[in-house]
Amino acid sequence: MELPTVDPVEAFLAALCRYLRDRGHMLFSMASASGQERVRVSLLALYRRHDAEETGYLRFEHVLAALNECGEECMERLRGEAGLEGFEDEGGEAYAVFRLEALRRLAERCRRG
Repeated sequence: MELPTVDPVEAFLAALCRYLRDRGHMLFSMASASGQERVRVSLLALYRRHDAEETGYLRFEHVLAALNECGEECMERLRGEAGLEGFEDEGGEAYAVFRLEALRRLAERCRRG
């Protein structure tokens, strides 16, 4: 039986919300203490919080592939919803880069609902 697949932006945001509920306090405290305006979140952290039954994507990399296929439309939505600036690779590990204040607003919405 195949699971229904949700919009890839919603699937990405679902994993990100779970991450922010788990680690947001620490992330925002450290970013504030160091005066950061941008933060990086390891995609591995989002992989760990992906829920295949909820999204219909078997693995988080399938979400990323669907975002890539969607292209600029999905990236624009993620910029607006979460402050996503893009993706970076450092030392073989991939990161999503966010504007801190936009990510704080998303974290608040995640806590409320």
